[in-house]
Amino acid sequence: MSRLLPLFPLGTVLFPGATLNLHIFEERYRLMIGRCLEERSPFGVVLIREGDEVEEGRPGARPAEPYAIGTMARISADMRLDDGRYLLTAVGASRFRIEAITQRVPYLIAAVVELPESAPTDVEVAAEDVRATYDRYWQAVASATGLEVEAGELPRDPIRLGYYLADRLQVTMALKQHWLECDLLTRLREIAANLRAELALLPYGRRNTSEGSSGMGSLN
Repeated sequence: MSRLLPLFPLGTVLFPGATLNLHIFEERYRLMIGRCLEERSPFGVVLIREGDEVEEGRPGARPAEPYAIGTMARISADMRLDDGRYLLTAVGASRFRIEAITQRVPYLIAAVVELPESAPTDVEVAAEDVRATYDRYWQAVASATGLEVEAGELPRDPIRLGYYLADRLQVTMALKQHWLECDLLTRLREIAANLRAELALLPYGRRNTSEGSSGMGSLN
């Protein structure tokens, strides 16, 4: 069943479970956030497919057209400044698909359908491959730099694991959008391949992987 959701088109991808810090200064988005706070309701973060992430009415600005798949964002912390601007932190919740844009002024509102998350029975094999490759990557970083590196603990749940690393990897927004849209197995397998490509660029990694290198991204 669809629901109406205000949309915030941005030049970034928000994944479920990830956090996003925002400075809300445009009047239309101040209005939107004010209503979300009042109603304790989410808004949708969508990557801009074409158009501009600029203040409405600026000369030469093109209307922002979003990708069809985005992530609901729930406000976890907010501060309203004296001049009406907001500083806020939002957390990614569930993914959604835009069915139709129902309003464009003063800000986008769309009829959206939430997308379910599912983990196939064989997903743990792909998840373990990601975890093992992640560990080898940081071992190679430590070996190459001579520094102690704290890799951090990865989520055990395969769904959370995929989104966590998709958010952390420094890749193009187009690839992040693809990972937001694709199924879990594809996401995990492509993240593992990405890590192996980065591993192959490191001196220790070249001695411990037979995979080729594409230089697709790195961890932050």
